[in-house]
Amino acid sequence: MDTETKVYDEQLSLELAGGNEDLAQQMFEMLLNELPTLQAGMNNAFDEGDKAALYDHVHKINGSTRYCGVPAVGKAANDLELLLKDEIDELDASLKSLNSEIERLLAF
Repeated sequence: MDTETKVYDEQLSLELAGGNEDLAQQMFEMLLNELPTLQAGMNNAFDEGDKAALYDHVHKINGSTRYCGVPAVGKAANDLELLLKDEIDELDASLKSLNSEIERLLAF
């Protein structure tokens, strides 16, 4: 947990909403309403070992934070998304390599 990064930055929220206080509040409320569902999906995907679904949920959380002044959640989501993306890319390349070698062996 990063206690130095603000959990909510009202000034940032206002800047992201182009100075529109009502819009900033609406975006923040939308995030708060959607976050429990996204969090549950993320945790379920993790528990089930579904890395693609986990990445999708984390990506949605990360994207949602870009419109609100929530830097701590945004940073944590971005960090996790980057880790998952790297791992998924590596898994994809490894899977392709294994398939290629299996096909090569079967053709032998």
